[in-house]
Amino acid sequence: MRQTARFGRMDGMAPLFKGMTPTHYCEIVTQALGGYVILKDLLGFLVHPDIPTRATDLKVADVATGNGIWIHHDVARNKPTAEFHGFDISLDQVGPKPWLPANISMHAWDIFQEPPARFMGYFDVVHVRLITVVVRNNDPQPVLANLTKLLKPGGYLQWDEVDTIGSSTKVVSGRAGENLDELFAQLKGRDTWKYHLAQIMEENGYAGSQLYTYEYGLRMARIWSDV
Repeated sequence: MRQTARFGRMDGMAPLFKGMTPTHYCEIVTQALGGYVILKDLLGFLVHPDIPTRATDLKVADVATGNGIWIHHDVARNKPTAEFHGFDISLDQVGPKPWLPANISMHAWDIFQEPPARFMGYFDVVHVRLITVVVRNNDPQPVLANLTKLLKPGGYLQWDEVDTIGSSTKVVSGRAGENLDELFAQLKGRDTWKYHLAQIMEENGYAGSQLYTYEYGLRMARIWSDV
């Protein structure tokens, strides 16, 4: 499977436990952590190395933050003087506020709505990942417009997605991969916008937008099987 990353420069834990068996909970944790480990291992970074992040007053937004693992695990921990904000339509996967590091805040926000006024033009870096199923009508521009509103002039947008069109399933001889093939067949042809996102960004005020493509190697086969 391939993954793409693009960037451009602009001139509650309690609900999770409710009704779950220990086995079910462990499966969800394994999938969430596994997906994060796969992405980090594949890309080799959380924030692309071409994006400057040395400012002591750096402000970073993580949109579609899910359980917040992207900012929790490494990004915020390694930059204690920076300010981090996670956004998602629901914060059910996020732990209680007292568990958050002092430099992380979480906010409920629908990506199809205007950002909160206080965050307009606020961030140096906006990160979003894995929202293929959220983008409507094969058109990322409504989402892109709202992400752009979060950025300061000269800020950076990093957008990470799975390439469900050019993806393929590799299996060991004698094994079948019909389940994965069926899963990705449901998405193929519906998200061709990914191939044109860099151009779309350029047409919407970004400069120097780049598309990077990454492919998983055999050494990640085991964790893919678990996830």
